[in-house]
Amino acid sequence: MKKMKVLFAAAEAAGLVKVGGLGDVAGELPQKLKGLGADIRLVMPAYRGIGTAARVVSEFTVKMGVGEETCILKEAEDTRVPVLLVGNDRYFGRPSVYGYSDDAERFAFFCLAVFQWLKDSGFKPDVIHLNDWHTAPLAMLVREREDEVPSLSDCALVFTIHNLAYQGVCGREIFGMYGVRDGAFNPDGVEFYGAFSPMKAGIFYSDRFNAVSVTGAREITTKRFGYGLDGFIGVHRRRLSGILNGIDHNAWNPETDPVIFRNYSIDNPEQKRENKRQLQKQLGLEQKDTALFGVVSRLEDIKGTDLLVPAADKIVKSGCQLVVLGRGRSAWERELKRLEQENPGRIAVSLGFDDVLARRIYAASDMFLMPSRYEPCGIGQLIAMRYGSVPIVHKVGGLADTVRDETGNTGQGTGFTFGTDSAVAFTRAIAKGIKMFRTDRAGWKKLVKRAMAFDSSWNRPAESYLALYEEAAASRAKARTKRDRTVR
Repeated sequence: MKKMKVLFAAAEAAGLVKVGGLGDVAGELPQKLKGLGADIRLVMPAYRGIGTAARVVSEFTVKMGVGEETCILKEAEDTRVPVLLVGNDRYFGRPSVYGYSDDAERFAFFCLAVFQWLKDSGFKPDVIHLNDWHTAPLAMLVREREDEVPSLSDCALVFTIHNLAYQGVCGREIFGMYGVRDGAFNPDGVEFYGAFSPMKAGIFYSDRFNAVSVTGAREITTKRFGYGLDGFIGVHRRRLSGILNGIDHNAWNPETDPVIFRNYSIDNPEQKRENKRQLQKQLGLEQKDTALFGVVSRLEDIKGTDLLVPAADKIVKSGCQLVVLGRGRSAWERELKRLEQENPGRIAVSLGFDDVLARRIYAASDMFLMPSRYEPCGIGQLIAMRYGSVPIVHKVGGLADTVRDETGNTGQGTGFTFGTDSAVAFTRAIAKGIKMFRTDRAGWKKLVKRAMAFDSSWNRPAESYLALYEEAAASRAKARTKRDRTVR
C-alpha cells in the first residue's frame, strides 16, 4: 500500500518552539504518524527562538496583495520528521511567537509562502493537515486558486480546531492579500460581520475538520462554546468529528523522569510519597502526610481561577495543602499571593512557567485541580493521571472525555468531576476527594492505579487521524469525480 504523503502545517511545535497545547500536538503527532507509515513533513514559521541548525532550501518572492515579501525557506537538521521553516525576519524575527498587532498579516505571509512553495516545488501531498486559525487560510488558497496548481485539486484538506476561542478575525484588507476572488468574502464563506475570519476559511474549505475531543466537537455547535460560529459549524457538522489528543508517554513518565525527586511506577508507587515530602521541603510547606493539591495552569477566568480562590479556603480549612504554578491575570496573581501570605506552610504559589517545578508538582500532588470553563482537550489532567495525581475537573470538553467520576462510578473512576460552573460544585468535588483520601486508603490506592493506567498515549489518536485522512481523501475524490462529470 502506498504511503500517504502528508503536509502538516502549524504555528508552533514542541522541540522547536512551543507556547501551548497546539505545540505539544504538532511536536508529537507527526512523529507518531510517521511511525504508522505516513510520509509526513511539518511546515512552520522560522521564529528567532528556534535554535536548531537548518539549511537553506530556497529563496523566493511572495506576493501579498499589491506588495511583495521574500521567503527564505529552510529545512531543519536532526529532527525526527522533516521540518520546513518559513523564514522572513520582518514577520518572524521577533522575541515571541504570538501577541503582535499584525499577527493576521504575519500568518497571511506564512500561508501565502507555503502556497507559493507548493506551486514552485511540485511537491504534491495527498493530505494537507492545517491547525488552528494561523494556517487555516491555506485551505482557501488551495481551493480558490486551484487553477494555479492543478495538481492540488486531488489533495485532501483536514483542519483541526485546537481552540475555537482564538479565531484570528481581522480586517478585510488582510483577505485582500490572499489574491482570491471577492465572491469568497460572504457570510456563507469567510466573512464574519464585515471582517475576515481565518477560522471560517479552515472550516468552509476543508474536506474534514475536527475538534480535539469528542465532547468538544459537540460543544462547539452550541452557543455557549461556539464563540459566534456555532451556527456556521452546525451547517457543516457532517464533516466534523472529535479526536482526543494524546501525550508522549516517553516524555511524561514518572518511572524515568530525570527531574522529579524519586522515580516510581504504577507497579511500584511508594516513592510518590517521597516526592511530596521533598516538594514540601522545597516550597516551605509543613512536613506532614496530608493531601496535597496541585495546580499548573494559566491564571485566567477561562481556566476557572476565580473558582480556585474559594476552593483554596476549603483546602486549608480541611488541613490540606495547595501548590499553584502559573501566570496570568494580575488580579488573580495578587489574590493567590495574598492567600499564600495568609496561609504560610499550607499554600505555595509560584508565578511563572517552570517545567521542572511543574513535573515535581505532578509527581508530588495527591490531587490535581482543573476547574476550566472551556477546555477543548486538556493536557494537564492527562499528565496528572500519568503521574498518579487524581484529577478533579469541570465536566467539559476533553476533561469530560478523559476523567471518569469516582462518585458516580464507584470502583471504576479515574478522578472526580463537577458539572455546574460554580465554586460550590467545585468545592464539593474537592471535599469528596479529601474524604476518600482520608477514610478509604485502600480504595484510594486503587483509584490512583486506575488513573495511572489510563491510555493517554498517541496510539489511538494517531490511528484516528490516519482514518480521518482516508475519509477526507475519499471525499475529495468523490467531489472531483462529480465535478468532472458536471464539466463534461
